[in-house]
Amino acid sequence: MANHITQLRTKAGIKTAKEASEKLKISAGMMYQMEEGVKKPSPTLAIKMAKLFNCTLENIFLPYNITNSDKERSEPLGARANK
Repeated sequence: MANHITQLRTKAGIKTAKEASEKLKISAGMMYQMEEGVKKPSPTLAIKMAKLFNCTLENIFLPYNITNSDKERSEPLGARANK
């Protein structure tokens, strides 16, 4: 399943993770791991990604910091009881 990094990449018109990795001068494996949510980019890499993907650093980092409890709090009251 694609995560937010994949969405940012495709929105920027970069079709493949391999193409993005070449532009960012990182291994394709690292790019795939970030897109899978296994690894987070370093601050330096995130700056490069934000420039390449034409987005903010918040777009790169904030989705990594959302926990399940944050998601549950954003649901309407009673939504958890229906699960």
